[in-house]
Amino acid sequence: MNARLIPIVGLLSLLAACQATPTPPEAYTESTTEDAVQPATFERYGTLTVAAGTPDKPLDMRLWYARPDRITPDTPVVLVMHGGRRDADNYRDYWGPYAEKYNVLVVAPEVTEEAFPTGWGYQTGNWVSPDSSSTDAAKGHRNPVDATSFAAVNRAFRSLCQRLGLNATEYDIWGHGSGAQFVARMVMLYPQAPVRTAVAANSGTYTFPDWSLPLRYGLKNTGVAPEDLAAAYAHHLVIMLGEEDNDPSHRLLSKLDIAKAQGPHRLAKGKNFFAANQAMAGKLGVPFNWELRTVYGIGHSGSKMTGPGADYLLAGKAEEPLFPLKPREKAPRADETPRQREQRRRSEELLRGSGTDGEASPF
Repeated sequence: MNARLIPIVGLLSLLAACQATPTPPEAYTESTTEDAVQPATFERYGTLTVAAGTPDKPLDMRLWYARPDRITPDTPVVLVMHGGRRDADNYRDYWGPYAEKYNVLVVAPEVTEEAFPTGWGYQTGNWVSPDSSSTDAAKGHRNPVDATSFAAVNRAFRSLCQRLGLNATEYDIWGHGSGAQFVARMVMLYPQAPVRTAVAANSGTYTFPDWSLPLRYGLKNTGVAPEDLAAAYAHHLVIMLGEEDNDPSHRLLSKLDIAKAQGPHRLAKGKNFFAANQAMAGKLGVPFNWELRTVYGIGHSGSKMTGPGADYLLAGKAEEPLFPLKPREKAPRADETPRQREQRRRSEELLRGSGTDGEASPF
């Protein structure tokens, strides 16, 4: 047998051995009630457990994968981040068909509550300690970078490549809802991650370039300086928004004033977040490689956003705007009420960002 074929045969054998009967997906996900995913759709999928810790703090991470029919050392890797319910199996199932369609290895890392408790451990990457407060910047402290869940996922990727003999040095990454929070903050706080393209779909909160607010809403006490954002803006981050994710009363949206100030619903929040960072990149005079993409006819649904996300991420297919955006009105309308005028003023403040030049926070 040709010696060059041995690693591939071993790789296929290893993945076949890791096959497992999938756990039936739960009907309820982080975002909304979905039609149950049919496990029969997936012919080649299972789990792997890899090292994702450090010498001082060992950690094993379970990876739910779906692989194409033929895998080689050059097969690309796509990381799919689960929702706040830590349901990596469901998100692997959503993405399963696209492993074969686009000849990629789909991997959904399971960031457990035990290893990284609560939203501080997952949605904000364990960047700060669990006793931090979303409104009191005096509480909590910075964690070492190696202790973050961002770094743990990155180490899991390296362990996966080493174990399977993959040549990949970069990965694409996608997340919806809480997973989108993880992805967007990973780009902003941990830009050294070897991400090729990142897609954050329908996030409920964002970390704005505002140094008067602590995580999760701003960058105060994060150790990230304005000039550090140049590395984040150099990444290809796509803010992907469902056009119908526009319910200001959605049960999973934070009702705190600090959260509502980012926008009344996820569609508005995403647009405001993109505009604020675009403005900050202009202020810093650095390239801005982010994109804003709208998906029509879809609300807050992780499974339904998967298809447009996979088609864009892996094939560059995108929906064009149904109509061009109109310039923002500068002068108040004659029929504008005082309340509407104040809301418009706060929105315009939000899009500026606070920078470091003493501007008041819009929150």
